[in-house]
Amino acid sequence: MKMSRRFLVASAASFAALVALAGPAWAHAEADATAEPAGRTAVTISLTHGCDGNPTTGLRVSLPAGATAVKGVDSDGWTSTVSASEISWTGGSLPATKTGAFAFNLVLSQPAGSTVVLPTIQSCAKNTEIAWIEKGTGNQSESSHPAPQFEVPKNDTAAVAGSAGSNASPSTTARMATQTNAITDEGSKTSTAGQYVFIGVCAVLVGGAGALFLKYRKKSSKA
Repeated sequence: MKMSRRFLVASAASFAALVALAGPAWAHAEADATAEPAGRTAVTISLTHGCDGNPTTGLRVSLPAGATAVKGVDSDGWTSTVSASEISWTGGSLPATKTGAFAFNLVLSQPAGSTVVLPTIQSCAKNTEIAWIEKGTGNQSESSHPAPQFEVPKNDTAAVAGSAGSNASPSTTARMATQTNAITDEGSKTSTAGQYVFIGVCAVLVGGAGALFLKYRKKSSKA
């Protein structure tokens, strides 16, 4: 009876640790899009957690092919920067246990109803990061890091030509190729390493629980 109780306690502790480690892997970075006047589209990237318990200190998002007139939204100490291939935010800090949103707007070249994928790298304190860059398959595993994506909303495309860049930051000619652009090439190593670490920890926890079971089983047999 004592052996069974100890084994259950050890198993419960191992399971709790496993759940704690797996929690971040179950969450995703998500993207939402809404139509705005003059043919623009507003996009929001939402994060639900930090990196291994560390606060988020930066975010980089790969821009869609043909995107123009990209303009970031700065808030809560964050400052956005737009380049030819991505938009990024720095200067702020988001606690690891809190959700956060990063918004920007742009003019898309993709037609309404198209799916746009935004490979994203989330940077955190202590040189940690999460690469949200994997292609969505509709059947994601718990340890995967799918890139945020959204469906292009219907917009007033007729007004784009006359007002696309009237009050926006420099236009871009960014390319969009999941797993082959600068962000995905750089982030793939981080993503793969994180999966290996997670699998290794799971194996250690399961192995430890099994060892405890065998140990107390032998003691019980001798008794």
